[in-house]
Amino acid sequence: MNVEETNEEVPAKNDASGAGDQMKTIPLSEYETLTARVRELEGLREKLLLAAADFENAKKRLARDKEEFLKYAQDSLLRDLLPVLDNLERSLTHNKKDESSLKQVVLGVEMVSKQFLDTLKKQGLQKFGAVGDAFDPHRHEAVAVVEEEGKDHEIIDVIEPGYLLQDRVLRVAKVRIRISPTSQD
Repeated sequence: MNVEETNEEVPAKNDASGAGDQMKTIPLSEYETLTARVRELEGLREKLLLAAADFENAKKRLARDKEEFLKYAQDSLLRDLLPVLDNLERSLTHNKKDESSLKQVVLGVEMVSKQFLDTLKKQGLQKFGAVGDAFDPHRHEAVAVVEEEGKDHEIIDVIEPGYLLQDRVLRVAKVRIRISPTSQD
C-alpha cells in the first residue's frame, strides 16, 4: 500500500469484523507509528531467533566439551601410573633372571607399592581406617564385633582399608570393632 505524504488519512483493512475486504481510514501519523512498531517487532523477533540459535549452539558445544572432558579425565592419573607399571614389569623381568633372593622380591614389591600409593595420594586419594580409631558408620563397615574389655566402638582390626577421594568416601573401611561386655546390659 503506497501512502503519499500529502494524505492525512490512509485506507486500512479491517479484518477484525470478519466482513471481508472492508477498508478503514487511519491518520498517516498512526500508520507510520504502526509500521515503525512492526519493524521494531520484526527486529526483536530476529534477535530472539538469533539468541535461541546461539543458545542451542552453546548447549551442543557444552555437551561436546563435557563428553571430551570425561573421555580424557583419567589422562593425568594414567600418566602417573605408567611408571608404577614400568617398575612392576622391571621387577618381574629382574626376578626371572635372578632367582637368588626372596627378600629382594619383597623389597621390590614394597617399593612399587609405596610408589603406587604415592601416585594415588597425588591424585587426591587418602587411606583411612587404622586400629585404635573410633568407629564411624559413615566411613567404616563393621564386618565383625568382638566382645572384650576396652573402649567401646574402637577399631581393633582393619580387614580392608577405606579411601577418600578429596573429601568424599570412595570406599568404606571394613573393620572389626570392640564392644565391652558391660555395655550390652
